[in-house]
Amino acid sequence: MGPVEIVFIAVWVIFGVVGIVRGYRLELGVTTMLLIALFVLEFLSDRFSAQLNRLLTTQWQSIISSGFLVILTFVSYEGETLAFPGKGDNPAFSLLAGLLNGYLFAGSLWYYLSRANWLGLPIDMANATSLYQILDRLLPPAIFSWPYLILLAVVMLIMRVWK
Repeated sequence: MGPVEIVFIAVWVIFGVVGIVRGYRLELGVTTMLLIALFVLEFLSDRFSAQLNRLLTTQWQSIISSGFLVILTFVSYEGETLAFPGKGDNPAFSLLAGLLNGYLFAGSLWYYLSRANWLGLPIDMANATSLYQILDRLLPPAIFSWPYLILLAVVMLIMRVWK
């Protein structure tokens, strides 16, 4: 089996391509929703960690967090979406917005699954590459605590309604 980080980098790149296709106005709406989802997960984890640890194993916490993230991401991309104002499409900005969403989604999924020891999947962490070790420290939940996530989400919402 190849390095696990290749899968997540591929997902990240796919989000970048989707960003170009959809345009930055729609992608920024998804960014806002991903920031809110991460805020909810990190806030609950921070404020209620003792209660969560008594109720659920790390694996179940990971499954619930990953499932919540996947469902919210799907809902954010499907149907009527939160769109930001703007004129025209800028492919470079659309690519960056898509890559940001890929980082938030794939990086957070990686974070939750790795904290649960990959849910028993046959992933050999004894041979983790240096790229894995670097990227593992740069995942969204590892660097953004819940106060920063809610601040970023509020800034995004203000940008959405500002005229």
